[in-house]
Amino acid sequence: MGIEKNRLDRLLELLKDKQRSRVLDIGCRTGYWCHRLSEIGHDPYGVEVRKEAVRVAREKYPQLHFEVGNCQEKIPFDDKFFDIVWAGDVIEHIAFTDTFVNEINRVLRIDGLFILTTPMHNRLKNILISICNFERHFDPEFAHLRFYTLKSLRNVLEKRGFRTKSVKYLGRIKPVAKSMCVIAEKVEDKQVYSKHRY
Repeated sequence: MGIEKNRLDRLLELLKDKQRSRVLDIGCRTGYWCHRLSEIGHDPYGVEVRKEAVRVAREKYPQLHFEVGNCQEKIPFDDKFFDIVWAGDVIEHIAFTDTFVNEINRVLRIDGLFILTTPMHNRLKNILISICNFERHFDPEFAHLRFYTLKSLRNVLEKRGFRTKSVKYLGRIKPVAKSMCVIAEKVEDKQVYSKHRY
């Protein structure tokens, strides 16, 4: 729970002084962080792919709104419904990154924020992984499907109507950080599909 708590505490720290916002938590599990967001004055909504987790979230926090949804296909909310979308360590599990980011663009208002964390890769860290830990890190049965450098993540976001506002590194020193936390602002309505779709 250490690095996850660090990521989520960072989100709460970022949002505690913001005016009341409608926030979507993608991959909300059983709703605890939606509950925490409501405690600091926001209007949170959660979406989770596992039906059982959503059932538990609805029982524990009946005053909050939770939906079952596969966000790499469609986010089950209306256009421009949210001020902020939070996806903590989700994007690396997504096969169709283009649809996922397009959907986030669709449900965010202009000037809305997409805040996400994902494991950080860069040249130095990738060399160390290749030398010391390749088989374990890139285990084909592990749940991570995508591996992002800051440059590749920015490219994915900027191609789909976002501008990167800030980047923070979590866990260890920057060149070999475990994760990166990126805040991107939606600057235009844009839907771009990958040329690599089959």
